[in-house]
Amino acid sequence: MDIQEVLERFSIIAGLNIDQAAPWTSLCSESIEQIRVHVKEGVDVSKNSRRLGAAAAALTFYRYIMYKASGGGLESFTAGDISVKNDKKVSLQIALAVWRDAKSSVADLLNDEDFIFERIESI
Repeated sequence: MDIQEVLERFSIIAGLNIDQAAPWTSLCSESIEQIRVHVKEGVDVSKNSRRLGAAAAALTFYRYIMYKASGGGLESFTAGDISVKNDKKVSLQIALAVWRDAKSSVADLLNDEDFIFERIESI
């Protein structure tokens, strides 16, 4: 997975130009590492780097939206008769959907650690 490709894809998903996305390079790097540690044994990472990189970019986008939603910043503004409000909850739902979609597209390459099957014992 190439950090520059992940950063460029993240910038597209986030609607940022590459200069605006650049401060988020470390977040891209962290996402790449998180994806990398979950790759199944025997998977050729270099052969699947574009798919895995797309997932890393989507994970970066999800984290970016979480960080932006948790901080301050502009939530709404009014100019004359026009009023614009940023709904952080909707933004987070969309970002999570983007991440889940990307994750499902590489599910064959990653270890599934989201599912737990446990036995319930009766008393």
